[in-house]
Amino acid sequence: MDSKDRALLNAIQDRFPIAVNPYQILGEAVGTTEDDAFKRIQRLRQEGIIRRLGGVFDSRSLGYYSTLCTAKVPEEKIPILAKLLEGLPGVTHNYLRNHEYNLWFTLIARSQVIAEGILKTIREVSGIQDVYSLPATRLFKINVNFDFDLSGEELSPEEEVDTFGPEFRGAQKESVTPYDLTDEDITLIRVLQGNLPDSPTPFTVLAENLQWPVEKVITCANRLLDAEVTRRFGAVLRHQKAGFVANAMGVWQVNPEQAAEVGEIMARFKEVSHCYQRPTLPDWPYNLFTMIHGKTAEDCGEVMKKISVATGVKTYSMLFSTVELKKSSMQYFLEEAN
Repeated sequence: MDSKDRALLNAIQDRFPIAVNPYQILGEAVGTTEDDAFKRIQRLRQEGIIRRLGGVFDSRSLGYYSTLCTAKVPEEKIPILAKLLEGLPGVTHNYLRNHEYNLWFTLIARSQVIAEGILKTIREVSGIQDVYSLPATRLFKINVNFDFDLSGEELSPEEEVDTFGPEFRGAQKESVTPYDLTDEDITLIRVLQGNLPDSPTPFTVLAENLQWPVEKVITCANRLLDAEVTRRFGAVLRHQKAGFVANAMGVWQVNPEQAAEVGEIMARFKEVSHCYQRPTLPDWPYNLFTMIHGKTAEDCGEVMKKISVATGVKTYSMLFSTVELKKSSMQYFLEEAN
């Protein structure tokens, strides 16, 4: 990748222009032509660096329930549980990690009751009782953007801890009032959660498929983004192919009274893409979770040390993924479409 490729990736992770001629806007932003910007992004999609180009939605604003789940799975039962979770559309990510709690997966469902029913079925079918739900009680940060530094200069630790990501939220309760979606909103969400068409004018193509005026598509899509129903509209990257080959789930044991303050500090680190407060278990004392990305495992370890120094939290653990069993994007409102 050259400097223009990296500049485009920086731009489109956070907010791909929702406009009639998005590639013209992107080309002007990075100092190239509309055609060149389009061809570069198409190449990055074909090479697999861009996994998906479309909307990333806030499940809570859509009225869905989401949780992170973990399980203690004997080695001989891993294939059984992996196959079961692979067939569940609400399970979007599933990883093996280097811990006694060795299987971690995300679950999204229409309600908490439905999610708990799914987990009950998972326990019954797999015969594994140690399957637990750890829903977020506070959200500090969601920002799966990778910084393709164009300057080649490293920030000092002090600069890093003072750098807010574009989606730094501050401490928030997990309870969110669902957005009052119209039928047209839902229709548009169904198509925006997929991949944008391979066209210099992708929203015109979507409009033609929906038999809507393109202005209506653009207005509605921007309204959902402004209302934070769409958490971001842009590129979802395969971070390994983009050069960020190491990622670690850093978990921290923090005094509950200090969790809000500590979580805000952790969220300020640019290497941290996710930061949540979650419940503990009798043999799992960690209540703050951070996803950390780096070029190497050593990089992730250094970030953990910096976070420890910045927060004063000494009890922590770092879990690395050993196998990626499933990674997909949630498809919302498909049950209504059937």
